[in-house]
Amino acid sequence: MDRGFSVIEVLETAWDITKKNFIVIVGYSLMAFISLFVVQFVSTFLIASSNVFINFITLFLVLIVNSIATLGFYKLAFHLIDYEDQEVTFKSVLPSWQNISSFISLTLLLGFIVASLNLIYVKLDGLSTFHEFVETLKESPAIMEILATIALILILLITMRFMFFPCFIVDDNSTSFESLRQSRQLTENNLMKIITVLLVVVGFIVLGFLALGVGIIVTYPFTNIILVVTYRKLVNTYGVIEEEVKETSSDNEEPTV
Repeated sequence: MDRGFSVIEVLETAWDITKKNFIVIVGYSLMAFISLFVVQFVSTFLIASSNVFINFITLFLVLIVNSIATLGFYKLAFHLIDYEDQEVTFKSVLPSWQNISSFISLTLLLGFIVASLNLIYVKLDGLSTFHEFVETLKESPAIMEILATIALILILLITMRFMFFPCFIVDDNSTSFESLRQSRQLTENNLMKIITVLLVVVGFIVLGFLALGVGIIVTYPFTNIILVVTYRKLVNTYGVIEEEVKETSSDNEEPTV
């Protein structure tokens, strides 16, 4: 793919890839949705068991299937971008165990953070002073709107900085924390363009749900293709920057005698 980054070019490239490989992309998405639905459905009965070992194994299997389905789509997207003339095979979309373990690690970390924050809130809410403070805030719609806006902005910023970690896990075989660091570095100087891409992605997802949910079959894979193309474009741009820095520094070096 050509180096450089343009939101319009990203959308055009993503649409061309989706249009040319519509059957493959939608077919994989449907297969992944069905697999996840079956696993989730079965897990609801198994987790109801009082056996701790069965619950642990069930949760572990759900995480593995979710990781394979998610990372498999990213591998499919990279295959369609980098090897567009080659046929898609099962091996080309199957993530490695290192990929799966890295993704599961970050999934568990996110779950731990959310659970910890929820536990802290529950403990604080048990204190009468904190509970009264929260109830006072709830009685003021203006304050609640401000807090909701701040929370939304924070979530959006965090999402933007770390949204490409699955791409690095698949494309670069990065470990869990390494992929977070790489994603943060990649997005550091491109926040406005990424915000634009995210708004477009959210818009397509909303349109998919408005179409009685049926449209999500098309918009979900298309939006993920957009993210992968954005990643590839940013990586190419970042490479140009690195090369320019190296060339500039080498030009400024004084010749040694």
